[in-house]
Amino acid sequence: MKDHFTLEQKVGQLFVLGFQGYELDRETRMLIETIQPGGFLLFQRNIENFDQIYNLTSRLRDMAGTPGLLAIDHEGGRVDRLKQLFAPIPSMAELAEAGTASLRLGARIIAAELEATGFNVDFAPVVDIRLPHSIITDRCLASSPLEVARLAAAFIEELSKRGVVTCAKHFPGLGGAVSDPHFSLPRIERTKRQIQYEDAIPFVRLFDQIGMIMICHAHYPSLGDDKPTPASLSSRVIGGLLRKKLGYKGIAITDDLTMGAVTSLGLTTDIFLRALEAGNDLLLFSQTTPLVERAFHAIVKAARSSAALRGRVEEAVGRILTLKTRLEFVPPRYRTHMRARVNRQIDKLRKSVEPARTLVTRTT
Repeated sequence: MKDHFTLEQKVGQLFVLGFQGYELDRETRMLIETIQPGGFLLFQRNIENFDQIYNLTSRLRDMAGTPGLLAIDHEGGRVDRLKQLFAPIPSMAELAEAGTASLRLGARIIAAELEATGFNVDFAPVVDIRLPHSIITDRCLASSPLEVARLAAAFIEELSKRGVVTCAKHFPGLGGAVSDPHFSLPRIERTKRQIQYEDAIPFVRLFDQIGMIMICHAHYPSLGDDKPTPASLSSRVIGGLLRKKLGYKGIAITDDLTMGAVTSLGLTTDIFLRALEAGNDLLLFSQTTPLVERAFHAIVKAARSSAALRGRVEEAVGRILTLKTRLEFVPPRYRTHMRARVNRQIDKLRKSVEPARTLVTRTT
């Protein structure tokens, strides 16, 4: 398929874009027509009601020249992007504490919600290990790497049954972060051995089950970058550790490149070239700023003059299109009835999780 793509179309496949509003405004439509992105990321700001979001995902699917990645971050707890459409879902930590049966039920509910609203990618599960003082304790499944892998595998299995692609995050492990990468670049003082034999273990265990791995915006001095460098821009982390050392052959996607951890380094297109050259296949932007279009044109221009970068684009597009062959959209039957059934299941789930919620609150 990619042999028939122009260079511009190939570069477009590398972009996953977010935007403001319940509908596409004229400026956003023009940007999408220019870039022809490989996928979209939606948030609560894009969701008005049950029918509106389904119509929006359907419209985005129709606009995609190839099967589009229609993504959302949906984990439950404080990252429950669909809670204004369905009843709120407990957090991953609460579900894990309640046991594998509760976690699987939560995953089935999330999968049903995504199917009913038209999404085919969930940027979940979080497979960071739970460490003291972490900013994401309530999003972590466990403190043991093997237990994280076991619980995450159950979550992934339930979403896969509904045709939802999953994304393990945040490589090489954000459990040690005590500051928020949305605002600044965390420095994680884990040793190289701890990262390889603890933080990375859940990712390695899930290589054959996940659709992609998200690379985080944190600096890991022990991995060889002396200057403060986000893992998402580090060839040592992606090309060295993830690809060569650990042997990962699937898709790597950056965390949101509009986060403060990245933008604090300077708003230049060189950053996005670095992200691609470091080994990422998908570049994630939660906002359609003018910088996104400049990044697109900069990558196209650089690829025209660099055989090495063209090779990197070809490699990334090959992985992306291989994943997209797994995407098959089947309009859900009785979609409105699904909503009532899901809410009944959530009520059952919340009752089963109440004892675990008390435990998690006491220990975090």
